[in-house]
Amino acid sequence: MDDRTPTQFIESLESSAFTSFLTSLNDNNAAYVSITLPVACIDPLAALELIDDGEESFYWSHPKNEISISAGGNLIELRSTGKGRFHDIAAQTAHLKNVIQAYTAIEHVMAGPLFLGGYSFNDHNIGKLWKKFGAARFVLPEWMLLEIDGYHLLTLSFKKKNLTADVIYQEVISKITRFLNLAGELNSTRREQKESPSALCTLQTDADKARWYENIETAKSLIKKGKFEKIVLARSLDLQSESEIRPTLLSHHLRNAYPDCYNFLIRPDRHTSFVGATPERLASFKDGMVQTEGLAGTISRGKSALEDATLGRELLKSNKNLEEHKFVVRSIQDSLSVLSEHIEHPEQPGIKKFQNVQHLFTPIRAKIKKGVQIHDLIRKLHPTPAVGGYPKKESFRYIHEIEQLDRGWYAAPVGWFNLQGYGEFAVAIRSALLHKNKARLFAGCGIVKDSEPATEWNETLLKFRPLLGALNSIKPDHV
Repeated sequence: MDDRTPTQFIESLESSAFTSFLTSLNDNNAAYVSITLPVACIDPLAALELIDDGEESFYWSHPKNEISISAGGNLIELRSTGKGRFHDIAAQTAHLKNVIQAYTAIEHVMAGPLFLGGYSFNDHNIGKLWKKFGAARFVLPEWMLLEIDGYHLLTLSFKKKNLTADVIYQEVISKITRFLNLAGELNSTRREQKESPSALCTLQTDADKARWYENIETAKSLIKKGKFEKIVLARSLDLQSESEIRPTLLSHHLRNAYPDCYNFLIRPDRHTSFVGATPERLASFKDGMVQTEGLAGTISRGKSALEDATLGRELLKSNKNLEEHKFVVRSIQDSLSVLSEHIEHPEQPGIKKFQNVQHLFTPIRAKIKKGVQIHDLIRKLHPTPAVGGYPKKESFRYIHEIEQLDRGWYAAPVGWFNLQGYGEFAVAIRSALLHKNKARLFAGCGIVKDSEPATEWNETLLKFRPLLGALNSIKPDHV
């Protein structure tokens, strides 16, 4: 924790390393400047709530892994659509390595500029609200707060234009003072929430359940015909509040209730956001290695330790769930084998427990082949059979045809990456699209030949719980 006063902190910027960096800006052709400095202890989500100026914002956390990121503004935007979107993002990223000059006062793999965002499930986004997110979209924010490994870091990024080193220095002083004062405000004041009585109502109809049963039977019929072996079908649940839903309050609840999950908030404008707490990591990239996991096969948690253990053993012996999980692991292996080597994973799955469900779980690790980029691997891994199907291509083409659902960024890769080959992406399940006073929740199930519609319906109810619980946890004066 850095507890220096604003004056003491600004004086520390007179270090020879920082002044040399500023001087060098006058002699190079960099288009952008990124500066990372230590700051006082600030909860990134609290800072995001306090600033809340309607600009584009982002939040990412994994409490158990002790990482938290908040960011605002849009300095650089990487965007693409269509089948070549992963390659396009990789190419745009490679170009930026030559135009961003970065200074970091702390040596850490996450110090420096990070690009935040994700991809849509399909190659194109078709929904009115989802278009704000794009089919592939990453942003270099103007400011970013990072809490990790005991560090509290602030990264400020600027478009250099014709700015001199002196002007950039004054900009840094101005913004760093703002965040240092913000830390003081967070420690000394309590923000009162405006009262706004609100009721949450479900817009689901009886026809939704009948349609779900019909979709399951359609999928099972196609499996029997040999079209594919597994397919993941999803459905949505629409909710409406009397007043606008605040996404940061949902994120606060989710990170406390689900510390084992990746909590994310992507907000392209004041009234629209995508929020979730997903248990599924798509991939982490570090030191030339990729780590991913097979997470498929679901059962509820028990009300007692004995019941919980019994349910876990039942899951480990369930032919239906074991078969579903086997497809996931096999598909991930197939995807990784082209771009990596030395793939390692246990032969038998274990159990990964969350607050309301437990899943079959297999950790997978591999060494990335030389020259392979992060987005190349994301393209290969997405969609995993846990959200798509098996075989991937054969099942993928039937998903929208059966569901008739605009998934947008649901079940797609969201996360961050930097210019040194580090990054982390999660699969955006257990999520909701928010717009003003409405929320659309998503949940899906893996369908195999032995699936029962009633069982799969109940599984979606389990998977809706995280966001339903978060929405219901927001008191009327907080919505």
